Amino acid sequence: MSTSTIDFNGAETQDAALALIPANTLLKVRITIRPGGAGPEGWLTQSKTSEAMYLNTEAVVVEGPQARRRIYTRIGVKGRGANERGEDIYANRGRALIRGILESARGTRTDDQSERAWAARTIRGFGDLNGLEFVAKVGIDRDRKNPSDEGRNVIAAAIGAEHADYGRLMGAAPAAVPAAPAATPAFASAGSQPGPAQPAAGNAPFWAR
Repeated sequence: MSTSTIDFNGAETQDAALALIPANTLLKVRITIRPGGAGPEGWLTQSKTSEAMYLNTEAVVVEGPQARRRIYTRIGVKGRGANERGEDIYANRGRALIRGILESARGTRTDDQSERAWAARTIRGFGDLNGLEFVAKVGIDRDRKNPSDEGRNVIAAAIGAEHADYGRLMGAAPAAVPAAPAATPAFASAGSQPGPAQPAAGNAPFWAR
């Protein structure tokens, strides 16, 4: 009876396999949401320690030396509360990242206020984010209370069409923009040029209020 062997000499060492992707690296990724069962559509995850809610996302690197690496990022939708100015910083940061993801996935410049750009920044629900491919800027998140924490990779930002490396990294044409719904959410930043009329808060999707 012959004895077969399986050779693992060519496998990566664990140090190489688990090494963090350097901060500020630009990568093309595909995002999916891991539903937490919270919120009207069930896409949100409820914090175990506060009223905060977030999107629990997984981004898979599409190509290059880091291909198939996974990056897990929580995108804030509702924070623990408002600051002294009444702002939900956690939610505002999350909305900014979602806007960036949509702009990157759909080939839209940050300063574009055309009707097409407004449509590109519009989704029917959080499920529309599933499967979008975009250029991500990688960050490293560390536990500030634990000096020995080596950290974990997160998506620090999404890179839009105005970036010099966007075309090279995206390669194929960005995802087509679906027809905009009747109510267009107010994704434009303060001080931007006027765009399509914004809907009344009662008519906007819950995630745009």
